[in-house]
Amino acid sequence: MNDKTTIESKVAATILERNITFEIDGEKYEIAPPSLATLILVSEIISTLPTFENLDKKQWLDIVAHHAKDFKPLGEIAAVLILGAKNLTERREKIIEERKFFGLIKRRKKVVEIIDRKSELANAILLNVRPSELNDMIIERLKQNEAASFFAIITSLSAVNILKPTKAEVIS
Repeated sequence: MNDKTTIESKVAATILERNITFEIDGEKYEIAPPSLATLILVSEIISTLPTFENLDKKQWLDIVAHHAKDFKPLGEIAAVLILGAKNLTERREKIIEERKFFGLIKRRKKVVEIIDRKSELANAILLNVRPSELNDMIIERLKQNEAASFFAIITSLSAVNILKPTKAEVIS
């Protein structure tokens, strides 16, 4: 993440809906404005993370060392937040030349490859990004993803669902 950005430039970028740029492993990723699908995918990945009950904060080093293997989805969360729901995979067309009959007959064939950009970026994040940078990136992206608006939609719809009658009333 670029440390030289000021609050004013972030506000201007938000108002003007400019893309934000992150650099990971020498490659720059432009982050477009958020979508509901992105938040839903992130929520789905977060639900797979282990939870801790009766967390003893004095033994945090032991907890981190013991459970770190269970937090590989953190890279996926950051990758989905950076790429967005629309850009998780990429289709690439390649032309392959096939030779038959000892190379006498040449035939070109178009092959479509589907590249999993989410997995590639998640691995790059896990290998190259410090935990503090990952924390800042995830928190900042969730703030920009309008999670509060998403929460407001969910709670208002849940309230409507609670108020909805479950049985048809019989009028006598």
